Amino acid sequence: MPAARLLDCLKAACGAGDVASLLVPVAVAGEITPAAQQLGVAVIVAGEPRDAARCGADGIQLDAGSEDLAAARQALGKERILGVFAGSSRHLAMEAAEAGADYIAFDQTGPALGGEPIVAWWQALTEVPCVAFTPAGPDELDTLLPQRPDFIRPPDAMWQSAEDARRMVAALSQRLGS
Repeated sequence: MPAARLLDCLKAACGAGDVASLLVPVAVAGEITPAAQQLGVAVIVAGEPRDAARCGADGIQLDAGSEDLAAARQALGKERILGVFAGSSRHLAMEAAEAGADYIAFDQTGPALGGEPIVAWWQALTEVPCVAFTPAGPDELDTLLPQRPDFIRPPDAMWQSAEDARRMVAALSQRLGS
């Protein structure tokens, strides 16, 4: 997606509700970061520690088990965010938290162990924040909110246009406020 369209969508989304962070590929991180940060949005790069430093991003997100997370934490320092996508793996989530992850992102639609959804399990177990990373729109919130995720990833369709972004964030904000 072109950086200009992404920025237009982000501005519209921020005007419609609370946007905490934005996960971007390395290819657009340099163009997006300053404007996103001016809007009060933390920029997380899907990349390596040096990518975050190079573009001034607030942090990175890695896949659990893909790299030495402790080394990534050390390279980032305490001033930058280390996010880790653990899928639906409780084991990988625990390892990531032990390695110093600032948040864990989950595929909340994965299989529930013993009937307990992974987000609810995580929230009952630890203080490390979690992201319900599988995109969720207003219709999915009835199932998701009782699990108490710290952050929710909106549907990717919101990035098609500024109006789509405004509409989706407004709908989510309205639903979260009710």
